[in-house]
Amino acid sequence: MVDQTDNRSNSPSRLKMPAELQAFSEPCDLLPGESRSDFEAIRQMMVENVQPETNLEWLWTLDLIELSWEILRYRGLKQRVLAEYRHCAIRAILLRLDGEGMSAEQFPHLEFQVGRVVAEWRNDADAAVEIEARLRQHGFDDTVVNAEAFYQAQGSFSMFDDLMHAAQNRRMVLLREISIRREFAKRARRSSDAVIDGKFERVSKAGLTDVRKQAF
Repeated sequence: MVDQTDNRSNSPSRLKMPAELQAFSEPCDLLPGESRSDFEAIRQMMVENVQPETNLEWLWTLDLIELSWEILRYRGLKQRVLAEYRHCAIRAILLRLDGEGMSAEQFPHLEFQVGRVVAEWRNDADAAVEIEARLRQHGFDDTVVNAEAFYQAQGSFSMFDDLMHAAQNRRMVLLREISIRREFAKRARRSSDAVIDGKFERVSKAGLTDVRKQAF
């Protein structure tokens, strides 16, 4: 294995990964639209914060990076799902508003008309302002629309919650496995928590902590 004597003293901000592990440092499954540079920035921040010294510590750190990225991915996807389901919420509210007292025979035509209105809401900013103003006049403000969007998206939200919970569990199992190396476990947990919570803590050689807020 590669001699890693005093990696930190030579380069505290840019640790050199063992050559044998370079292949494991690449992102396993970046999805379309995900940023490789964002992944690499998170990887570098966690490596600098954890300061792995042995090959085993490097493997643990790389696993934590993947799990932290996975958790951030699911959070981002939940936000995108909520935005996507907002048009479903607008559609449901308009059907409720305009369909009151309407016969079953007339309802298919209403669904067609409401579909066109929702398309305008999505594609035309001026139309969106008018539609939302009309909804507010009838008591359907942003809070109501948000609640309806959450209701419409609850199935997808449950799926992402399950995936996030599974990733968190795997993360906790990994942290328990490395708890025998207590000092490394503290550094690893702090770094992983910092990334997931949207913060980055950088521990200097003197033991001082410089906290920088980082949004992902």
